[in-house]
Amino acid sequence: MTARLRLRRLLDQGQPAGGLFLSLSAPGIIEIAAVAGFDFVLIDLEHTLIGGRELEELIAAADRSCLSALVRVPEARSERILQVLDAGAAGVVVSRISNVEDAREAIRRARYAPLGERSLNAGRLGRFGDCDLPALLEQLNRETLVIALVEDPDGLAAAEAIAALPGLDGVLFGAADYSQSVGLPWQTTAEPVLEANRRLAAIARETGRYFFAIPRRDEDIGDLIRAGALGIIAANDRGLLRQALSAKDRVWREIYRARSLGRATE
Repeated sequence: MTARLRLRRLLDQGQPAGGLFLSLSAPGIIEIAAVAGFDFVLIDLEHTLIGGRELEELIAAADRSCLSALVRVPEARSERILQVLDAGAAGVVVSRISNVEDAREAIRRARYAPLGERSLNAGRLGRFGDCDLPALLEQLNRETLVIALVEDPDGLAAAEAIAALPGLDGVLFGAADYSQSVGLPWQTTAEPVLEANRRLAAIARETGRYFFAIPRRDEDIGDLIRAGALGIIAANDRGLLRQALSAKDRVWREIYRARSLGRATE
């Protein structure tokens, strides 16, 4: 499972890792991301209808492409936390962490005892029982990444206590939902939103947690790295596809217009 551990090993070594946010159920995109040089993908189960079989195919594509697969789940009480980890995900990004209780619940579902109460399963990660199962629990508690997604002022206010919880590995700032929660919907580069991101980065440094970031502009990447971000979610599949298709569509239309104008003036 070297692909599954790629992200964890980079983070543990203090090395940056580049990620692709994935909303389309297309394993080929993961393979292309690997060729492009990405280190991990973040598969979204909150704003998509990706099902269990599709998720297994996406994680399998990440495995064969040597990329780690994080999975975003809708909230701390989601039954999908157990399922995506049993399927072999490198870790979970848990949405809507607004207080310590939410974070504790996410950890409880993602970790085996004594850190949590994740249900036992001798499935894929346990080689279907062909391993030392008691030792496996300790190993998976070490390896699995649990990331809290902070998306509102309540979560930011509690972020220091959240980040200090045993069993939590890192934090990620959700700028879009945070912007809405402070009355600035989709203004992800407004100063109150940027300041909240800086505050979460500082908390991550102070508590020794990994700081993940989603740059909204290329010019923000340097600031995020200086703030301590190691997990850089540098692109999203739908946005890249739309931009590339739009650019190609403009090219042929502009050539067509130019030729049409040329003929009209002859």
